[in-house]
Amino acid sequence: MKPTITAYQYSYITQQVNQLISAELAVNDLQIRTVMRANAIARITPLLPPEQPVTTAFLHYLETERLTRAKAPQLLATLIPMVIPFPTLSTKQLSKLFRKVKKLNQPAWSELELHELTYLGWNDSGSQKKYLVAPYHDQLIGIQGDLAPQTVKGLCAICQTIGSVALFMSTTKSSGRGTYTRNGNYICRDSAQCNRQLTDPQSLTDFLAVVRPKR
Repeated sequence: MKPTITAYQYSYITQQVNQLISAELAVNDLQIRTVMRANAIARITPLLPPEQPVTTAFLHYLETERLTRAKAPQLLATLIPMVIPFPTLSTKQLSKLFRKVKKLNQPAWSELELHELTYLGWNDSGSQKKYLVAPYHDQLIGIQGDLAPQTVKGLCAICQTIGSVALFMSTTKSSGRGTYTRNGNYICRDSAQCNRQLTDPQSLTDFLAVVRPKR
């Protein structure tokens, strides 16, 4: 079975399932719970490949069983084989994306959930740098920037969620006379959490347009 679900679609499905659980716990009226469940299923169904056993089983469970916090991860895990994972990049491939970085600290690949990643981001606390690898105009690009040590509560420019964010600033252009243009915005310090909250890739594309190097 060829994977067809994107990571951000998987995040959206996960959010819908979790929101449904919260709503059903807060509502006792059976008729209202039935409507909420039908609405959640209607939003999820278009994202799943039709006529697949996994899809049929997933939707049947949503229609007939009352979800719990304990059961939800097991149900969502059945969709993972259908999610397009973020590509695992070799050291050489990463180095090509960050040609100006003399000593690039590699991300901890073994700790990453690739099916949850729309983009790859990792922090270098020693140098206060953050590195991003993300799809932009049908290719992967690499962006390095300074990540402020201070964390504040605010809106992330990438996932559009309120959380613990820090200011990310990158050098986007050089005049050739020793002056530089720097641009950035506040983004989640924890890129893994950011990916789990990212359900619309357009906000990521808009952010990349601001911080990517320009010729």
